[in-house]
Amino acid sequence: MGLYKRGTVWWMRLTYNGRQIRKSTEVKNKNLAMKIHAKVLTEINEGKWFERLPGDEKTFSELMDKYMAEHSAVNKAKSTHAKSQSTVKHLYRCFGKRIVTDIRPRDISAYRTARQATGAAPKTVNGELMLMGHAYSLAMKEWEWVTSNPVSMWYLSSRSTT
Repeated sequence: MGLYKRGTVWWMRLTYNGRQIRKSTEVKNKNLAMKIHAKVLTEINEGKWFERLPGDEKTFSELMDKYMAEHSAVNKAKSTHAKSQSTVKHLYRCFGKRIVTDIRPRDISAYRTARQATGAAPKTVNGELMLMGHAYSLAMKEWEWVTSNPVSMWYLSSRSTT
């Protein structure tokens, strides 16, 4: 059904684009909660319930171009900016045409494994992922393109398994 009770309030559990979403119905009456759940499902099917983010239409290349132009070039010395551009080329190859909201922690893990298999040092790969993570942080906090940072989610999940 997708409804469950937490304390005295009914909550709904939904899956959207492979993500599980839990949201309170804010009611104590089960029948009313069922109606709210049905309404939400209808709105999801009509594309009205979820707010569309600008990142839903932006590619990873656009994210990194904006980051390099607005943050890296402005806030770093020329030598550091040049190094960042060199670092970004590997990320472009893997993620360039992907939509920023479609990149998941599993993609980050696959990237890390593939880069290390080509002989890249762990420090190099970590530097690339730190750059990517910072770009996502800006996209989330300042540009409002995304609601989560897949790099930080990957980092947290990789630390919990070791």
